[in-house]
Amino acid sequence: MDSFLLGIDLGTSSLKAVVADADGALRAVESREYPIHQLQPGWAEQDVGDWERAMFAAVRGVLERSGVVPGQIAAIGLSGQMHGTVCIDGWDEALRPAIIWADRRSAAEVEEIEKRLGRGFLARETGNPLATGFMLPTWLWLREHEPETARRTAHLLLPKDYLRLRLTGEVGSEPSDASATGLFNPTQGDWSQPLMDALEIQSALLPPIFPSGSAAGRLVEHAARETGLLPGTPVVFGGGDQACQALGNGIIQPGNLSCTIGTGGQLLAPTVTPMPDPELRLHLYNHVEPGLFFSMGAILSAGLSLRWLRDNVLAGLDYQELADLAATAPPGCEGLIFLPHLAGERTPHMDPNARGAFVGLTLRHTRAHLARAVMEGVVFALRQALDLMLDLGIPAERLVASGGGTAHPLWLQLQADIFDRPVYRTRTVEAAAVGAAMLAGIGADVFADAADAVRRVVRWHDEIIPPQPANVARYQQIYNIFTELYLALHPRKTKAA
Repeated sequence: MDSFLLGIDLGTSSLKAVVADADGALRAVESREYPIHQLQPGWAEQDVGDWERAMFAAVRGVLERSGVVPGQIAAIGLSGQMHGTVCIDGWDEALRPAIIWADRRSAAEVEEIEKRLGRGFLARETGNPLATGFMLPTWLWLREHEPETARRTAHLLLPKDYLRLRLTGEVGSEPSDASATGLFNPTQGDWSQPLMDALEIQSALLPPIFPSGSAAGRLVEHAARETGLLPGTPVVFGGGDQACQALGNGIIQPGNLSCTIGTGGQLLAPTVTPMPDPELRLHLYNHVEPGLFFSMGAILSAGLSLRWLRDNVLAGLDYQELADLAATAPPGCEGLIFLPHLAGERTPHMDPNARGAFVGLTLRHTRAHLARAVMEGVVFALRQALDLMLDLGIPAERLVASGGGTAHPLWLQLQADIFDRPVYRTRTVEAAAVGAAMLAGIGADVFADAADAVRRVVRWHDEIIPPQPANVARYQQIYNIFTELYLALHPRKTKAA
């Protein structure tokens, strides 16, 4: 009887489940949505019960849709939104809703940590900038503002690790997700004891760390009933969503670079040695393959910027129609530039108070110009991460588009022109969930390692999108202006900040 792999990806707006065979061919995809709760301005929470119900329903649905019987599932892997915090008590029950990556309530805690410890300490211990929504400042906020929650908390879990707890009854985590908490030393591959000592954080709060592709436990009876799977089905630790999408797109070799345009945007480059940014403008995380790292730049409002435009300015158009409209405007939008800082910004500014802007509006500009300027602004913002990587000597030659950035020819051409690199694409659908399924295959000995999984699973589009020289020259001129606009609009900021 053929065996199959189940991948589960806990996203920000929905959970997706995929069933794939050992060669990566998808038999079915199923998704379930859930809301973000914003009880106060800048807050972002999710009900972990919504996640759990979505997981159970999506797995039942994908099994039914695929026609695969439960006994054919060799293993389960998980991918998930990064940075967030779930507080569980001594009975493994969640004490409150999860505080997710988009939450900005801990700005004062971020400032206090940097003031007390210094950016040099953070660079040495974690290789990462701190941002609101990360587990470390979130926990300090909870300790200050919800002391009863803090007192009762037995473990702090990342989102996908909470779901795996519900599947297996076992507490644990793995390096790719843990390295995005602000509490982890990616070079040593474990929690930073000096940092925890400095901030009086008990090490017992943090789960033990295991390899991403290793077995975490087996499906418990309750989870088996809810999913329709067999009790005892192996469950693998999995990875953070960016590491999993990189695996699903074959991004495990230095020189390859993935550009993901989803709600946020990420530029990711694998390295065989840790290459931290001493100025903490880029992130340094562990990859899902042991001994591999990746440098990452992140912006907060990529597709979110286009969604804002659709919902508030160009109502009635879907994303395809927006991009079609944008394609009718000329490159450079006749002087109109958009800063996509609608929810603050990370790379390179690390500024939760950054604000978006249209600059250069004239009577000549139309709806098409607005739409194209938003799309160009998103890619300009991601280009800043590429420049930082190149300055650090990180190899970044082969650009692979991922996420919504593959959904329209204009997105692809903008990446080719603004990055001045040919754009490649894989045929992978739902790359993060497929990456989770690949990790399940590693844990179940279907694949020897990540390289074997990529060889067997990842398929490439024949078409390569080349940069257009005239557009490259035009966009370089505009990009030079774009990089100055943040400081011009935030005069109290300095280039060092």
